[in-house]
Amino acid sequence: MQISLVDALSTARQISALIRKHDSISIAVAWGGITPVAEILLANSEKFESILLGVDFSATEADFIDRLVDVPNAYVAKNRPGCFHPKIFYFESGAKAEAVIGSSNFTKGGLGNNFEAGVHAKGAADHPFFAQVREQLKAYANLRLPITQDLARSYRRQARAAASKPRPMHPILPDERKTWNRVNSALATMEWSKFVELARIDRFHDFTKRMKLMRAIQAIFSRTPSFAKVTVAEAKGIAGVLGRSEAEEEGLDGLDWGWFGSMGGAGTFAELIGLEDGALAAALDAIPRRGDVTEADFDDYVAAFTAAFSNSSRTARLAPATRLLAMKRPDFFVCVNGGNTPGLAEALSFAPTTIKLENYWGRVIEPIRQAPWYTSSRPTGRNMELWDARVAMLDAIYYRPTTKGDS
Repeated sequence: MQISLVDALSTARQISALIRKHDSISIAVAWGGITPVAEILLANSEKFESILLGVDFSATEADFIDRLVDVPNAYVAKNRPGCFHPKIFYFESGAKAEAVIGSSNFTKGGLGNNFEAGVHAKGAADHPFFAQVREQLKAYANLRLPITQDLARSYRRQARAAASKPRPMHPILPDERKTWNRVNSALATMEWSKFVELARIDRFHDFTKRMKLMRAIQAIFSRTPSFAKVTVAEAKGIAGVLGRSEAEEEGLDGLDWGWFGSMGGAGTFAELIGLEDGALAAALDAIPRRGDVTEADFDDYVAAFTAAFSNSSRTARLAPATRLLAMKRPDFFVCVNGGNTPGLAEALSFAPTTIKLENYWGRVIEPIRQAPWYTSSRPTGRNMELWDARVAMLDAIYYRPTTKGDS
C-alpha cells in the first residue's frame, strides 16, 4: 500500500481526481460547502455509496444541502451526543481502493487556504487498512438521515438565524418530531410581510393604540436604568395592573394599560408591584435593556422572579412574568396569557396546557428566533416601530377574548 502526506490544496486535487477515477464513493465529513470539488462530486452522484454530512453548529452550507435533496445515498448525520467530526473520503473500483483521511472538511477552507494535514492511501481493497475504513463508515449507518425538501428548507431557515449569533450546537432535524414540528410550525415559518399583515389587522384591539401604548412604556424604561426607579403608577401600568381611576389621577389615562395581557386577576403580583417590591425590580433588571438577550439572562430572571414570591402563598405564574418581559423587551418576548395561549400554542405546535414559565424559552422563544419574520432586517418607514416590538405584538395576532380574563 502506498501512503503520502497531503495538505489542504493537495487534498482538493486528490479528491477531485479520485471522484472521477473510481466507481464507488463513500464520504463521512463534519461539514461541507459548495466548492469546485463539490461540483465534481455532485456531477458524479450515481457513484454515491454513502455521502454523510454533519450539520452541527449549522456549519454546512445550506446551498450544499439543497443540492443533495432526494439524491440517493446522500444524508445528514442525526443529532446525537458529541459533535459529528470525521473526515473520511473513500473510493473503490473492483479490487483497488484509495482513501484520503485527515483534518480537511469538505469546505472552502478545508480544501483551500486552511493549514490541514492528512494521508492519501492507495492499494488493494482487501488490505486490512481499507477494511477498517469500511467498518468505520459502516459504523455511521445508524446516523444517516435522508435529505428531503422539508429538511433542506428548515435547515436553511435555522442556518440563516444562526449566522449572526453564536451557533447552536445543532439544527433541529425531522427525527426529533416534537421540536421539529415547533421549528416548522406556522409561526416559525411565517414571512415578515405576512406578519405585518396579520399584526395590523389586530382584530380585537386597535393597532395604532397598541403601538401608542408600547411607545409610552418604552419611554418609561428609557428614562431610568432600573425598574425600581419608576413611579408606582408607571410600574403598575407596565405590569398591566393599573386601574382606570388611578391612571386618570396620575395623568396616565388615554391608554389601555391592560392590553398585551391584563394582570388584574394576579392578586399577589399586583400587590408586589404596588409595594414597589425590590426583588421584582431586581429580576427585571437582569434582562438587558439593549442588545442580545440570552437564555442565561432569562434563567436569571426566572430565578429572581420566582424568589420574589417566596414569602407569598401564591407562586409566580407565566402570564405576569412574561408581561414584564414583553414590556421591557418587546423585540424578544411576548406575554403569554389566557387570551392568546390557544392561538400561540396552535401556531407553535405545542399543547396549550403544557406551557409554563420553565419551558417558555424552549416552547416560544427558540422557535420564533429562527423565523423569517423575526430575522428579517429592520425596515425603514411605517413598519420600523412594529419591527422593534414584533414579538410582543404577537398578541395582536393571536389574542382572542376569554371570559376568564387574560392572566
